[in-house]
Amino acid sequence: MEEKVKKYIERFKNTVQPLSHEDESIKKPDIDFVRRLSRIIETHPHIKAGQSKYIAEKALVIASALDMSAEEKRDILYAGLLIQLGKISLPDRLLTRPFYSMSTVDKYRYLGHAVDAEILLRGLTQFEGAVTLIRHQHEHYNGQGFPDGLVEHNIPLGSRILSIVSDYIAYLSGSMTGKEMYRDGALSQLMIRKESCYDPEIVDVFFNVLKGATVEELKDAIAKSKQLAEATERWRKGLVLNTRNKPIRTFTIVEIALSQLKIGMKVDSIYFGSEPYIRSCIVDQSIIDNVNLLTKTGGKNPVIKIVLSMK
Repeated sequence: MEEKVKKYIERFKNTVQPLSHEDESIKKPDIDFVRRLSRIIETHPHIKAGQSKYIAEKALVIASALDMSAEEKRDILYAGLLIQLGKISLPDRLLTRPFYSMSTVDKYRYLGHAVDAEILLRGLTQFEGAVTLIRHQHEHYNGQGFPDGLVEHNIPLGSRILSIVSDYIAYLSGSMTGKEMYRDGALSQLMIRKESCYDPEIVDVFFNVLKGATVEELKDAIAKSKQLAEATERWRKGLVLNTRNKPIRTFTIVEIALSQLKIGMKVDSIYFGSEPYIRSCIVDQSIIDNVNLLTKTGGKNPVIKIVLSMK
């Protein structure tokens, strides 16, 4: 399999090497190459057919909702279709074992498939953007990812999108935990890992994509989310200002049950076990819905602390 892929890539390199990559005429051969290569990859006995196409399609919907450029969307399409390329060089034992059950050494070897793909596509300059997205597909939002430990918006936006969609598929299929999950269970894993592994804004967008929202509906939801974030930030700044101007003021933080959580409350923090879900915000209906979903599917009760009053 690995030799077959290498020969196909090499033949394509020899074909396009003399051409200018600014030439519109070579764009069709590019996408034909990517689609053909994606199909070859999925003939591997331990790589499931159809997953790369699903990842690319869902990632493109998110990219459209975020108003990414045509070039950025093209890179996401190519990266999504080729996201599993590096796996062809992995031993079967790593492709058949759930990620969470691997030793630390095996986990790093598995994650190295993102860099292996970069090596295989080296020299194809028209795919440099897509290769970058593939390389950083396992970076974590908190900087604890692979291979470069990039943090938050230093991770390419396309990689942040692809990470969420591909991990969702991995939870569904059982390749992450060893147990297949329904949609709600897979989503709960993404929600719990917002801000640690995943960009929280993109997780919310993907959540709405799976509910069947149109691109326009997604854009509207993103705008409302930004308004909420701005309002929350103004509220937080107001608290700091009030504290400076009136030192005698104090906050009362209390823990409440999920059934007591209401729209408009000021949240100090919500945790599921040791995993933070959200901090310092005003409760809206989407937060209540998400916490209820995580409670139902994740098997853990949330620890909810709110700002009750200021004296």
